[in-house]
Amino acid sequence: MNQVSDPELLSFAAQTLKRQGALVEVRSDRLLALLTQELGNHLGLPEEAVLGDENSPLIYGSPLLDSLVDLATKDVPVAYAQIELPYLKKAGFERLIGQDIVFLDGQVRVSNRAEARSTYMSIVCHYLAMSDERKEGLVQIGIHEGTGAFIPAFAEEWQEFKPVFFEPGKVPPHFPMHLESPLSTAMIKARSSAEEELADFFKSMERRLRRDIKSTREYYEALHKEMRSSLSHSNLTEQQQAERKTKIDDLPAEMERKIVDLEQKYKVDVSLTARAAIRFIIDVVQVFIELKFRKYQRSLRLIWNPVTRRLDPLVCERCCRTMTRVHPFAEGGAIKLLCHTCFQISK
Repeated sequence: MNQVSDPELLSFAAQTLKRQGALVEVRSDRLLALLTQELGNHLGLPEEAVLGDENSPLIYGSPLLDSLVDLATKDVPVAYAQIELPYLKKAGFERLIGQDIVFLDGQVRVSNRAEARSTYMSIVCHYLAMSDERKEGLVQIGIHEGTGAFIPAFAEEWQEFKPVFFEPGKVPPHFPMHLESPLSTAMIKARSSAEEELADFFKSMERRLRRDIKSTREYYEALHKEMRSSLSHSNLTEQQQAERKTKIDDLPAEMERKIVDLEQKYKVDVSLTARAAIRFIIDVVQVFIELKFRKYQRSLRLIWNPVTRRLDPLVCERCCRTMTRVHPFAEGGAIKLLCHTCFQISK
């Protein structure tokens, strides 16, 4: 190892550049790379570049390494897997309707069942809370890729089923291409979960803020009394008394500035970043039901999930929020499935 290259960093750089489409030749103390124009612009390097020499050192803290780390982490790594089960539930779905999913009005009847495959995602997110102290951790969220519904306990329970992971280049074409809505659901739920994990941290910062504000108010109250009482001292000139009165008058504003500074000090900023995801193909049971509401009728498909051993939640057809308590609502000659909030607004 010389002063401008590190073997581990050279290996990391070579892997990162190859994943970004570069051609890389690995030498003992440097890399020779042929970069795309976009990659070269990002790294500030020419199309034909040498990494690890004195002009482009690869050492901890170097700008080039920081740019490579940014490249390596900007895309969330995704693995693909399959969960197969020897047995799927064949009966008893009527009981689960009313237990796992509740329709708050109308009549519901199970009409059929069928075995199928469906896709899910478990996504790992990193949260970082910055205030006077720092708190960080990970949360895992499970979602159904088709509906975007949040699936409670899925992220924790899939590991019990020994999934088989697909090798790169051998991933079947069953996975949806467009995941904007499911990912949005996942990130919203991840932020909510992170805030739950940070609840004690928030309370700690609030307690410290209240403590310091109380101490600040007490300090300025005592200072006000002391300065006010000092005005009666006979050794003060009129000018000194006037200056002291001006300082006394300024104390409330000075105290408020100190309190504002404390509020900024203990303010908690939370960032959330997706770090990794696993996408699954899973054998499930489709449960077909008939829903009657007033004079309308609608066929629905529910999914019994063998990982959670429950019916998957549905999503509100107005706001896309995950729901297990469903309000049928007549709209435009058809039945809409709404969450409680949207139902209250629509009444």
